[in-house]
Amino acid sequence: MPAYSLRDNDPESLRAFVATLGRRDPKTVAAYLSSLRSLIAWLATQPDGSPFRPDVLTVTALQGYVDHLTAAGQQPRTRARALTAISRFCKWAIDAGQLTRNPAHAIERPTVPSLSPTELTAEQRTILKTLVERADSRRLAAIFALGYWAGLRISEVATLRIDHCVLTQRAGAITIVGAKGGKTRTIDLHNEARKALVAYLTLDASATEAREPDSPFVFTSQRAAALRRRDQPDNLSPRGIEHCWQHLKAQATHASWPRIQDVTFHDLRHDFAHRARGAGWTLEAIALYLGHQTKDGAPAIATTARYTLPTRTQIREQLKTLPG
Repeated sequence: MPAYSLRDNDPESLRAFVATLGRRDPKTVAAYLSSLRSLIAWLATQPDGSPFRPDVLTVTALQGYVDHLTAAGQQPRTRARALTAISRFCKWAIDAGQLTRNPAHAIERPTVPSLSPTELTAEQRTILKTLVERADSRRLAAIFALGYWAGLRISEVATLRIDHCVLTQRAGAITIVGAKGGKTRTIDLHNEARKALVAYLTLDASATEAREPDSPFVFTSQRAAALRRRDQPDNLSPRGIEHCWQHLKAQATHASWPRIQDVTFHDLRHDFAHRARGAGWTLEAIALYLGHQTKDGAPAIATTARYTLPTRTQIREQLKTLPG
């Protein structure tokens, strides 16, 4: 099942907006749809708010909607997400000639407390690496290594192309094309990631989990040949990788399961940032490696700073060393 689907009663403008989001993560599109549908449903209860069309989105209307969310007890993060989706839609409407200005820019955004992204504990790292080792799957080991040792997003692993990998006996580099925000970057690989990727790519073609040799992608779907016949991408999808990740964690023992049950594949990326920071990397270096960049290519330090915020555990330990 896809992460989102359009409904028969979705306004044409909403359908046209979604059609421009083809390169975005499906979960992001689903979140935009959810926020915009909630807005449209609320507008339908207001004077002249139905049928929905972009020009009903005035500053007054949006402020009323945000006030409604606040009165309903919606958290600041939820209200901020709604404003982000609305602002994106309004930007599309301006480009489409259906609005002359973005009314969302006039609405004060709620203050959202910064949350430190997950840093894995030493115990969690050991459990996950042990599970990968016991799985004895070169494909799974390569997927895990690209998340843990290279900090790749799940979508970047899924769409990695074989011609974007340069691997030798001693070094390796990959190019991620069209990543989040349409950005492209080339990164050198940690030796553990290089070794895992080489081990997978040198599998005998007859091996069960070997990649489809006619595919341009590193990780291919089990239905690769059929997908190609329908002119569809034959890569292992993000959903497929998520399935592999959940299956891997399910192999944990009764004692280990509670410690890793909530760890997502994306948490490997967060943990990479924490480990890099702990190893002395600058925020600029982490930003460039992870693809946190502005449109002009400069490091997006604010995003990386959120990735590397200290955890409560770290601060708790630092409290013990506070001089009197």
